[in-house]
Amino acid sequence: MNVAAEPDLAARARRAYERGRLRWALARAAAAVAVAAIALIGCPAPGAPATCAVALGVVLAACGWRGGPWGRGARLGFLVGLAPCLLPAAARAAHACCESLCLTLPTVCLSGGIVAGLLLGWLGLRVHGDRRFWLAAALAASLAGAVGCLNAGLAGLGGMALGLLAGAAAPVLAARAA
Repeated sequence: MNVAAEPDLAARARRAYERGRLRWALARAAAAVAVAAIALIGCPAPGAPATCAVALGVVLAACGWRGGPWGRGARLGFLVGLAPCLLPAAARAAHACCESLCLTLPTVCLSGGIVAGLLLGWLGLRVHGDRRFWLAAALAASLAGAVGCLNAGLAGLGGMALGLLAGAAAPVLAARAA
């Protein structure tokens, strides 16, 4: 075998490997964005939530391509972020709001944020505190929740963020106290 061809072969193999990882991550990110886009059905103003869905896709694709703690964190963050993402859409579908003013959605967003935060804190404790994991998980959960909660205005978005922080802190603080 030609010694000069070996580095070229290794470089081609590495490029093929990275292209495969990127295709894999893009396919999963597209599927995740499609699931999050369910929250946009019946949405009165889908502009900003759709932007968050696109940003979510970019974050999931980048973290999935990178792999390791980035990929695990983004995957878990997306899964727990589905609660605040889809609960407001379910409330709208159940006609829990009147058309002009909805005081129910911020409460639904707060509840979804608490559920997401508790799940993130409880399931995230199994990872040994890697900051990359927590950064990817928090970013993915926040973006996924924002897709559903932005239609409730700043109150809904703030409620989701507050619930996410409080919920995530509770299991971590309980584990440290034990």
